[in-house]
Amino acid sequence: MQILEDELVGRIIDDALSVLAETGVEVEDAGLFDKLVALGLDGQASTRRVRFPREMVESALSQAPSKIELFDRDGERQALLEGDHVNFVPASSALRILDRETQAVRTPKSADFIEYVKLADGLPNIAYLATAFTTDDVPQVIADAWRMYMLMAYSKRPFVSGAFTSHGVPRMTKIMELFRSSRAELIEKPMAIFTCCPNTPLRWGEDPLCNIFDCAEAGVPIEIVPVLLLGMTSPATTVGALVLHTAEVLSGLTIAQLGRAGTPVIFGGAPATFHMQLMTNPMTAIEALQVYCGYGQIADRLGLPSQAYMGLSDSKFNDMQAGSESGIGSMLAALAGFNSVSGPGMLDFVNCFSLEKLVFDDELIAGIQHFLRPVEVKDDLPTADLVAELLAENHLLTSEHTLARWQEEFYMPGTMVDRTNVDQYELNGSRDFRARASEVIEDKLDAYELEPLSDDLHAEIRSIITTTTDGVEADQLPNFA
Repeated sequence: MQILEDELVGRIIDDALSVLAETGVEVEDAGLFDKLVALGLDGQASTRRVRFPREMVESALSQAPSKIELFDRDGERQALLEGDHVNFVPASSALRILDRETQAVRTPKSADFIEYVKLADGLPNIAYLATAFTTDDVPQVIADAWRMYMLMAYSKRPFVSGAFTSHGVPRMTKIMELFRSSRAELIEKPMAIFTCCPNTPLRWGEDPLCNIFDCAEAGVPIEIVPVLLLGMTSPATTVGALVLHTAEVLSGLTIAQLGRAGTPVIFGGAPATFHMQLMTNPMTAIEALQVYCGYGQIADRLGLPSQAYMGLSDSKFNDMQAGSESGIGSMLAALAGFNSVSGPGMLDFVNCFSLEKLVFDDELIAGIQHFLRPVEVKDDLPTADLVAELLAENHLLTSEHTLARWQEEFYMPGTMVDRTNVDQYELNGSRDFRARASEVIEDKLDAYELEPLSDDLHAEIRSIITTTTDGVEADQLPNFA
């Protein structure tokens, strides 16, 4: 799906390059400003702005790979981000969870996170995982490493994560290296994508810039995710927003290549409109969805893997609004060809995570992936013989063609999508959305099985977390090992 004319895509990219060359970006940390100037960027010390010559950005684009492969903790390939491969991933990083028993919105604990990982690990249509929400039962200075540790302890699958501080990435990469023979193998077989967000408009803070350099050194793929607020920190119009968005992504990509040429970078984003009356930031606003689809085309033109925060909902609960926003966003993301779609499970402007929504989204994704299959001739062109059989029998239920094809042609939803009639619904116990979601969740949790990490490995990870963080003691970490 394309919403921009080819010529307009080129004009937007050209204007973004001009913005970077003429205006550049502000670097909020003086030391990092000096580092970028030393690496060749043109800097103005009085404003701490650095400008990016067009040829430098184009060189960086030529160095960034067009394909990213993700591997599990055992080194087996699990996901491909390239071309038209569409992967759906739980969104992050929520601060709250919708309690599936009480329907109360509350702050999560480590036990909630472990339950999430066990559930998500068994969902067949989730391509890889994410550190979906934070927990409040550990010191927040280690919250990033702690949730990654819990995820890796209960799933082998690759994941999307990120550091909350300027010093978080080295600690997290040390943990990942425990599952590889060397730093070189971690670079060759990455198991995670880390998110880095500029401070729109056209600013980079200390934390994300340090994270970019540290990820580049460790070979961790980076998704650059501008968070534009249309009408507030971004032009209100689609084209204006796309120019700013593209400039911010390309600034991060260029910095990553200055850190280490060949660093994998994903063209990501989380644009939203700014609601002038409510002072909220709807990420599922129709204008924001148009910006998403537009920058998907730009990423494709630049030959970069793409990411989008779509398939989520701004609703506070799992209601009709949540279903419609998730369905529309997920289908648009798939049609636009985003390689990584961060949305399943998320509510309330990415502030709240729901396990019930996650299992619904998993089934929604199955139908969307079925839709994305290529349309091919399958013994049905010319169609004259099938039409003749249909007219003779008044149906094709027992046709050899139907019997041979229907099971692969039809997507038959599971528990979460109800296609019974009223009588069948009542015979099945009149189970509503929550009852069906609870059944799926309990079934997946009951079926969860994974060989646990060794006690020595648990101890080593906990040692990394505590010895690399001032003021955190081992007894402050919950003991789930």
